Amino acid sequence: MAIGVVKNESSLALVEEVTEGTWVAPSGAADFVELKSDGASANLERDQLSRDLLSSTVETESSRLGLKNVTAEMGFELRANSTAGGSPVDLNLPLNSLLGGKRTAVTDTTTTGNTSTILEFGAAPPFSKGDSVLVKEAGAYEVRPISAVGATTITFPFALDNGAPSDGVVVEAVTTYFHDTSSAVSLSAEWNMGGKIQEQISGLKAASGSIADWGVGSLPSFNFSMQGTDLDRVVSAATASPAANSALPPVTLDACAWLSGVKLEYSEFSMTIENTLAAINSACSENGRISSRITAQSVTASINPYLEDDDVDRFTDFNLNNDVSLFVYAFNPTAVAGEFEQAVAIWLPQGKITADPAADVEGIFADGLEIKAHRSAGNDSVFLSFI
Repeated sequence: MAIGVVKNESSLALVEEVTEGTWVAPSGAADFVELKSDGASANLERDQLSRDLLSSTVETESSRLGLKNVTAEMGFELRANSTAGGSPVDLNLPLNSLLGGKRTAVTDTTTTGNTSTILEFGAAPPFSKGDSVLVKEAGAYEVRPISAVGATTITFPFALDNGAPSDGVVVEAVTTYFHDTSSAVSLSAEWNMGGKIQEQISGLKAASGSIADWGVGSLPSFNFSMQGTDLDRVVSAATASPAANSALPPVTLDACAWLSGVKLEYSEFSMTIENTLAAINSACSENGRISSRITAQSVTASINPYLEDDDVDRFTDFNLNNDVSLFVYAFNPTAVAGEFEQAVAIWLPQGKITADPAADVEGIFADGLEIKAHRSAGNDSVFLSFI
């Protein structure tokens, strides 16, 4: 026996549950994710039911334990898969719990007649409205969101900076997550503390997910707050050793952003997706809580473009309650100038600026924009693409 369990020797496995609230053990190394050390935690609280009885003294009676409340915090590096268009290894299940919707499109090649906003294919393209795609023009790679899909075309809401790409340009594969909370999954977690003590957590669902640390020259992260139905702690080694993930998080340099198609010079960006979880409680259940449902979802973003000295267009959009869109992406450069890989893109097709204070960035004025996304046709308020 040794006293003291080292946090940095810990690991986390996540598994999609077959039945919500019924714990599923990981099957091997592939179920393990790479968790950030800062803020990682899991906690079980029990309602303390006090008993107020008349007795011979004013001392407190022994309490009873009621409903279980399980919470977990987990943060991950915001990074794509090392294989283009693959699901992000660490983020796949948390995003499936947070948003529910997911689709994957394969690589395709254009034919002729491309413009800076419309790409032409020989047949129906595999991409969907809302996907962000990487156009692999030699030495001039760019990512754009798709605002419309035609019989043989995809349309961008604003032009490629480098103009119309060449005939036969390759458009890379992509995995996109989007709002479809009716399909949101519950998760089991094996939280191995120091490789000696194991917490088995069931019924986890994402209450919120936040993109943070997206500032100039930083490593962005995606942090999740989860709620569950049960947690047990046992003496046990980890089921397996985590498999190494070769993907790298992007450094937020050349990580451009566009507000309604206008490129921004900014220093910080953040976004939060918040779910309202309604618990389904049952007195017939040993834990008291058998599952939960997402009853509301809110998507908000913050960005601070520097104030310009010749227009106040962003303030006008705020003051007139105009719809705006927001697009931002980051990537890992390759050895070839102008080309990159492992891109992460965020697309909010429509939203309202809810605040625009004059912010101070080291003595320079900026628009402190707060944006709240909203639906249009439905299931289209937010899209997260990994390329």
